[in-house]
Amino acid sequence: MDTKKLEKFLKEKLETEVDDEWGSGFTESGPVTCEMTEVVVGKWLCLKALVNYTGKTMDQSTDRLSGDPEDVHAWYNWIGLPEDAPEKVAHPDELDSWALLSAYYRLTFRDVQYPAPFGHHEGRTVKNFTEDGKGEMLVVKERRFQDVSPASMCTIEAFDLNEIKKPKK
Repeated sequence: MDTKKLEKFLKEKLETEVDDEWGSGFTESGPVTCEMTEVVVGKWLCLKALVNYTGKTMDQSTDRLSGDPEDVHAWYNWIGLPEDAPEKVAHPDELDSWALLSAYYRLTFRDVQYPAPFGHHEGRTVKNFTEDGKGEMLVVKERRFQDVSPASMCTIEAFDLNEIKKPKK
């Protein structure tokens, strides 16, 4: 599957979201990256995208001359049947209309530190799934987290791809 245009779109989307959130208070540490992975599990085709954007922020609470580290990640999952998959993809909607299951999860670490992270996250992401089409997703229940793992602020929901029906077009 040719995803070059999709990768460009996803990078621009995350960059715009972060810039809209911070305006001139955000300085990037490097370019936005996008890693696409295509995996076949049993009869299912899974396409995953991980988009990262890292930089520094400056606001009234910043106590460093260099700014506070900011680390933003966006995960996309699309799972469907390979025989129906599009050959070229330029926009997430194209995969959303193909996939039996699609998910989006965005995670922002603010003032990145360990072992006491804080930030915010939203959405859901595929945790795992098996050849028989059964799996689990992490679903955000508490948007903000502090001094805990972001995953601890999620619930786990089961899914079965065999039970998902796409509406006829």
